[in-house]
Amino acid sequence: MDTIKSMRWVDFFLYAITDPGALYRQIQKNEPRPLVLSFAVPVFAALTGIIAGSLVGVESRFFYSKLTYGWLLSVVSSLFTIVAAAALMDAFAQFLGYRGNMKEMMALVNFSQLPKIFVLPLVLIFRTIHFAPPFFYVLFSVLVALWSAFIVVKGIAEMHDSGAGRAVIIFLFPYLLAGVTVFLMLVLGVLYLVRYVSG
Repeated sequence: MDTIKSMRWVDFFLYAITDPGALYRQIQKNEPRPLVLSFAVPVFAALTGIIAGSLVGVESRFFYSKLTYGWLLSVVSSLFTIVAAAALMDAFAQFLGYRGNMKEMMALVNFSQLPKIFVLPLVLIFRTIHFAPPFFYVLFSVLVALWSAFIVVKGIAEMHDSGAGRAVIIFLFPYLLAGVTVFLMLVLGVLYLVRYVSG
């Protein structure tokens, strides 16, 4: 309760938006328990994402089902992706010779999801004035994804005292690995299909 009253937890959200380097330094202090607090961000971002997506679609009677079951599915999917990405980033950073700290990396990636919350109010504005909300939904989604990536890269650079280039490589590693894996699976699937058809 004293931690909540002190408002120290607000610094994490403020730095996530204004100064990712300071965000990592605040996470490093481990006060007040940034990892636990950080999981509130992707949970809330998933909720605002579901609502924002519904605003640009056709309204239906399934809205409340989407808002509940869709939100829960989105939360599980987001948390799985975040944990996997943070683990791979941390493992690759250790491979490059840097120290490992899974908790700090996960907290950093969680807080980097904060910009996604802004998609909802921005899309709501363009939906209210009936000015191409689907276009702006896609545009804002891309922009906040880049913003989130910047937060992680800046935080990684601060965490490992590395250059921006190495921080970008560490950040991209999980996505490159996933891309290569999917590509190889597609190639194997095509080869299997060709063999099945020809045989």
